[in-house]
Amino acid sequence: MIQLLAITDDRSSPAPPLRAVPCGDLTAIYAPAVEDSAGADALWRHEELVESLMETRDLLPVRFGTLLADEEAIAQAVGERGGQLAGRLELVRGAVELALRVADREPATTIRSGAATGTEYMQLQASRVRSGRLIHDELAALGRDSATLPGPELLRAAYLVERSGVDAFVARVRKLQEANPELVLICTGPWPPYSFAEGERA
Repeated sequence: MIQLLAITDDRSSPAPPLRAVPCGDLTAIYAPAVEDSAGADALWRHEELVESLMETRDLLPVRFGTLLADEEAIAQAVGERGGQLAGRLELVRGAVELALRVADREPATTIRSGAATGTEYMQLQASRVRSGRLIHDELAALGRDSATLPGPELLRAAYLVERSGVDAFVARVRKLQEANPELVLICTGPWPPYSFAEGERA
């Protein structure tokens, strides 16, 4: 078994033990599958390999755990979706993913106990939800694309940002944090653009 890591249109050979499989205009990059292919160590190894590839080429990262029998199976799987994958690769070219989580600074129980009435609590919560939406709208305007993701926070989102725009994006997050002291904004990345590698997402 082999582990699919990424799809690219860069023809340069990756460093061993990685291998490349031509798939029409695209190239699939894979690594030998490890014995414990579902463990935490395997997950981190996958992430490190994809991030190292991202430093030298534009790519569509493949989700951890995508195992195929051999190079022929990879070529077939990629070939069947070649047009769609090429389109997604154009979308992410020259960009990285930045992730953002927005949560209440105080636990919900503290907010509830500080409200005089149930109505006031609901108003406070609605205000925080609106703040999360406004934060998302402002940051989304800085990127090529954005996606909201499921999670327990007021906002969990991913943003596709030009590599040259990462510092400006992070600076805007800091200003939004200063303007919303009742919230906690956590920005991480840059990451490979996992949230934008597929055509369908939340």
